[in-house]
Amino acid sequence: GDIGFGTTSYSTRNKAMYKCARNPICNSVHYTSKKYHLRTGTKVTWKEGDNAWVYGKSTVDFTKVYLPITTGLWNPRPGYKLKNPIGKTTYSTLPKATKACMKNSSCNGVHYIKKTKKYQICKGKKPIKTTGYIAYPRKYPCDGNCSASKKSKVVTIDMKYCFTVTSIEISNKHKCCSKNSGKVVVKVGKNTCSTVTMKGKTSALLVDCASGATGQKITMTFANIGDINIDEAKLVVSGSDTC
Repeated sequence: GDIGFGTTSYSTRNKAMYKCARNPICNSVHYTSKKYHLRTGTKVTWKEGDNAWVYGKSTVDFTKVYLPITTGLWNPRPGYKLKNPIGKTTYSTLPKATKACMKNSSCNGVHYIKKTKKYQICKGKKPIKTTGYIAYPRKYPCDGNCSASKKSKVVTIDMKYCFTVTSIEISNKHKCCSKNSGKVVVKVGKNTCSTVTMKGKTSALLVDCASGATGQKITMTFANIGDINIDEAKLVVSGSDTC
């Protein structure tokens, strides 16, 4: 069966195999209808025009793998679990579990129990090595604490992980009598999010990324940075694996 979430079909075999090796529940790649699909199954049957490849062994470093599911970003960790399950509710699919997690302010991740084939949402953040489980701790921009660094006329926010940014709310240590003003080019990765005007006496600015720019770093290049001092940024994002 299909793995049931995210981008699961690709135009090239190598891309599909790369993604399968980095997804703990993917066991095979199936070529049909001119596309390569990620699958959970391992039993191969004959069908004219189709091809299949069953997953073997891999040396993938899962500490560096991130899956975008239900707008969040999750780090799959086979052989690990999370502490403090929330309630007794279990979920049959990863998308259902991650959706429930994102609605619960106490939830920091999900784990899969191989014996029951069910998912639980959890308070725990740090994966604990345990056989029979797959942990999916949630990853947040800047690990939950975004700050800005300034160099010359460029202010940078390092989100650490790959996200598609919808909007950025910037807080500035404004000066009431500042006469400083100028254009600001806001980029996410190499993609331009927006070009706006900001003044030194501006306390906050909301920037909408209409194009849904994707990247790991946000840069703001000021034509005239003057006494502008960005001290906080609030982001609206969704997880991505395209960086």
